[in-house]
Amino acid sequence: MSRTENFLKNIKSAFAFQALSVIINFVSRKLFLMVLTTEYLGLNGIFSNILSMLSLSEMGIGSAITYSLYKPLAEGDQERVASLMALYRRAYRIMGILTMLLGGALAPFLPLLIRDMPDIPHIYLIYLIYVLNSALSYFYSYKHSLIAADQKRYVLTAYYGWQQLATAIVQISLLLWTRNYFVYLGFQTAAGLAGNIIVSRKADRLYPYLKTIPPKELDPEVRKSISQNAKALILHRLSWFVVFGTDNLLMSAFVGAAAVGLYSNYTMVTSGLKSIYEQLFKALTAGVGNLSAEKPPEEVLPVFRRIDLFFSWLYGFSAVSLAVLLNPFISLWLGADYQLSQNIVWLIALNFYATGMRKTVLTFRTAYGLYWQERFKPVAESLVNLATSIILAIPFGVAGILAGTLISTMTTCFWVEPVILYKHGFHLPVRSYFQQYAFNTLVTLLTAALAWYLCSLLPQSGLLPFLGKMAICALAGNLTYLAVYFRREEFHYFIDLIRQYLM
Repeated sequence: MSRTENFLKNIKSAFAFQALSVIINFVSRKLFLMVLTTEYLGLNGIFSNILSMLSLSEMGIGSAITYSLYKPLAEGDQERVASLMALYRRAYRIMGILTMLLGGALAPFLPLLIRDMPDIPHIYLIYLIYVLNSALSYFYSYKHSLIAADQKRYVLTAYYGWQQLATAIVQISLLLWTRNYFVYLGFQTAAGLAGNIIVSRKADRLYPYLKTIPPKELDPEVRKSISQNAKALILHRLSWFVVFGTDNLLMSAFVGAAAVGLYSNYTMVTSGLKSIYEQLFKALTAGVGNLSAEKPPEEVLPVFRRIDLFFSWLYGFSAVSLAVLLNPFISLWLGADYQLSQNIVWLIALNFYATGMRKTVLTFRTAYGLYWQERFKPVAESLVNLATSIILAIPFGVAGILAGTLISTMTTCFWVEPVILYKHGFHLPVRSYFQQYAFNTLVTLLTAALAWYLCSLLPQSGLLPFLGKMAICALAGNLTYLAVYFRREEFHYFIDLIRQYLM
């Protein structure tokens, strides 16, 4: 099966399950709030952030080994793959044990992380269930990376798609029936463990040589490369946690758990979009990794430009829609009492756009394994984010924390990541990238102004006005981008690709 066929198969399966999953999650959130309070939603965000912090080292090791799998998979080197997976297994087992021990040790310090500790029964036990759920996943999930690196992510999507849908339906049914949060969490833990075991066995069937070829000691150069990339990736993961994972913790500390619960409704919308779009990047990563291992930079750069155009359009249109539609959607979905100010919504949309516009660069950085070259960037990003978020949180609350995230992204990631990619990956000047970025952003801002003006002419509440605003965003956004980009070679490439797929 060709790289393009694999990509399209990955996307087709991922989109179907992910879109349906997002719908199920929105319905579940509404039903969840009918039974439990907003504080429970806030706890979910806070505990998830704490466990993200504990997974910093795992992300470094996992991503470094996944990058090392691209070349041996492309060359059919089963012995090297078996040896890498043996290292992966040992590392993940250690991570699972450490997560259990360190997560449990943090339990007594929860009052320091949550301002105005909510009056929720057995809150420490709830936290320990979250820790157990996270720790158990390490003992089987390491094989998932092999399937993804081999451009067979559609296998994971099929298994996890059905599991996620079934789990959500059963979980919310149990909650409505028993009104017991522990039953809700207990089933989530059991379902997650069962799903990981099933996918692990599927990997054993796809790659039987993992059990028949005895792993050998890896070459010193390979081990050095993995170690170096893992160290750099831990810094990247630390930066990600500080920039995106501490928002809920800072809101909890400076504003309160209830504010985290309200904000989590908005992040559920943006996370739903991100989870769908992330399927594109996950499907792309393995193909781009194999492409960069086989082709010279001059043949990779046109692919980069095509992907960058596509995601500039996608994230630009999405950011405009979020800015205009988020508050009306929250009002329809949960009620006006769950709305945040429009200034916060603008910041959510800007952060979504700034983060999304980095995705193409990050995908190709991963393909080239350029983690070590930008190892100092995450340190600077983290320091800027913490400083600005804390300073701005005191007078501005939630808006100040989100502004700190945006400032740290634009003062570090925005320019460092493409400079490193063009210098060490493409070996070309980066000026053309920034010129195109500025042009794309200008188009997005003009589209946002047009959509906002047209939507302001409609009534501000009600289902029909909301549907009208959706139509305006869809038409104004996409027609503007179409008028701007339709002459580009990259645009015609995707038109031809769609025609081939449909025919």
